[in-house]
Amino acid sequence: MRYRPEIDGLRAISVVAVVIFHAEFFWRGKQILPGGYLGVDVFFVISGYLITSILLDELAGGRVDFWRFYMRRIRRILPALYVVIGISTLGAIWLLPPDSLKEFSRNGLAALSFVANIYLWLTQDYFSEAAGLSSLLHLWSLSVEEQFYVAYPLLLGLIYGFSLGKPAKFLIGLSTFSLFLALGFQHSHPAEVFYLVQFRAWELLAGSIVAAVLRHRSSLVLAELSGSQLFPLFGGMALLAAFVFGQPLGLTGYAFTVLSIFGACSIIAFAGNGDLMTRLLSSRPFVGAGLVSYSLYLWHQPIFAFARHYAIGEISHLQRVLLVATAVIMAVFTWLLVERPFRKPGSFSNMTVLVTCAATTVVLAIVLSANLITEGLPQRYTPDQQAMMSVSAERGTLSLKGQDCKSASIAKACMIGLRSVPPTWAVLGDSHAETLSDALSRLFEKLGVSAEILTYPGCPYVLGVDPVYTTEHCANFASAVLDKLKNDRITTVVINDRVNAYMEGTRFDNHEGGVEPGQPIPVEVKGVTPANELDRISGVQGALSSTIQTLLDNGLTVIYIAPVPEVGWNVPHTVLKLTATGAMPLTTARQAYLDRNRRVYDVLQMFDGRSNFLAVYPDDVFCSKESGRCITHTANRLLYTDTDHLSREGATMLVDYMTEQLRKSRMIPTER
Repeated sequence: MRYRPEIDGLRAISVVAVVIFHAEFFWRGKQILPGGYLGVDVFFVISGYLITSILLDELAGGRVDFWRFYMRRIRRILPALYVVIGISTLGAIWLLPPDSLKEFSRNGLAALSFVANIYLWLTQDYFSEAAGLSSLLHLWSLSVEEQFYVAYPLLLGLIYGFSLGKPAKFLIGLSTFSLFLALGFQHSHPAEVFYLVQFRAWELLAGSIVAAVLRHRSSLVLAELSGSQLFPLFGGMALLAAFVFGQPLGLTGYAFTVLSIFGACSIIAFAGNGDLMTRLLSSRPFVGAGLVSYSLYLWHQPIFAFARHYAIGEISHLQRVLLVATAVIMAVFTWLLVERPFRKPGSFSNMTVLVTCAATTVVLAIVLSANLITEGLPQRYTPDQQAMMSVSAERGTLSLKGQDCKSASIAKACMIGLRSVPPTWAVLGDSHAETLSDALSRLFEKLGVSAEILTYPGCPYVLGVDPVYTTEHCANFASAVLDKLKNDRITTVVINDRVNAYMEGTRFDNHEGGVEPGQPIPVEVKGVTPANELDRISGVQGALSSTIQTLLDNGLTVIYIAPVPEVGWNVPHTVLKLTATGAMPLTTARQAYLDRNRRVYDVLQMFDGRSNFLAVYPDDVFCSKESGRCITHTANRLLYTDTDHLSREGATMLVDYMTEQLRKSRMIPTER
């Protein structure tokens, strides 16, 4: 097939969009290119087009050389990938604390096995705060491609023979099936739709369809359209709109996915006729960036993630620019020293490439496995640091049958406490409520009761309120939980979530250098985006008050645990650094907590004094009125696992305090 420089240019704008998205540049409180992650979708289209074009050329010649096909993939993908994983592993051993090193190593082993997408589907939300700290998060897309290409050459060969050399209609059918599969599941199973190959296949097949149609044009209409200079421009405008306005989840978010695929297909199908978009994408800067796009894609996420691990405070925009520049420099060197030599015909024999890749795989697998076997190499740290880490800072989420007790599904709700009796309690909220499940289970067992975990990560239990990125998941789930409570034998609910963040719409800033990373948190209240800050605050406040009142009106006893003190720093990482210098302890201002939560407290205090309502205020546990500071650890125990989730130790402290308050209020029997 002939070389098309505009496709390298298309690669360039796609990788730039992804890099800017992961760098998290903001302007006036809004992320620049919030849909930049869709650049990966464009890569899928390009890959499908190029691979299908090559395979169709071979099929037209009478046979497909599978050995040659897979060797091309190996030369293209593995050498640069192994260099990045290898150097990243050294960086992880140098920078990451044991728990993070273990997570890195699991992800690395999954990437080596080309099942990173499956591993991340089971363990990691791509759009969560923690994703920014995941050095190998981006390798899920390589796994999707390689899983697709395991069977695709053979499948295309069968389709080609069956269709008498005109496979476009069959490819359209397969792509349409995959697309409708994704649309059908994106609301109920968004993580699966994002990560798994069966839901992504339509994007790769979209590129395949373009390749098949361009090879076998029979329609006069298409021939006339191909001469139009407007379609590539329309495609470029579609990509720009997707990158600038895209959002991750929901039907609206998926519409931007479809828009990005349309844009990429329009450019590939109709560019090359001297039009404006072709001239732009074929220019030297775009082609040059496209040539190093794969290496840049590999390097950017480890560099950003390690910088976030290393930094104590927020990374400035200037530092982000420098990190991007570092990724570009590493990409150029990797392309010159690794990619180009391995891809150059005759530079290395196929056997040399295979042996080298196999040996590298074994070495990397041994090192990554050793990180896991040694529990994250704690020997790297001083005795004081090891003492602090001796009790793992893991969340207090109960595990049953080897699975964390998380919900997001009413039908599969976890039961905690004395599970031999029907549940009369329920735990509502987001991931913060889940962190209390182990401590709550011990309490409920003592009380001789059981409870259901009816939580949804990222969703405060506030009726009618949806973080924008969930697109009605939260409100629908909260309503479904209420319906269940109305028709169940549940008498008491415990609620804990991070409603303050949704009310304020911002990440936490402790005003002492600790600023929680991540995007702002826009919300919809009853399906409407508030026009301004005051509307958002009053809307969420009103919804919170209405939610509590609705639960009380339905005869339920409500125990509401206010949001725990946020920290602004990642506690395990920051404490680990501070112990080395003796600059301890790590605390935050109580006043910052009160300012952040005063509107939540205003709502809760409206219900104080009712016999069937108890508000629990975590600042009584973690903050001192005398010193005006809030603790994040004890002498040898960490109370947080990140910037705002309690560890098992912290959760136990909070539940013990809640138990005292329940006894004082005579909501549970006093201890004998």
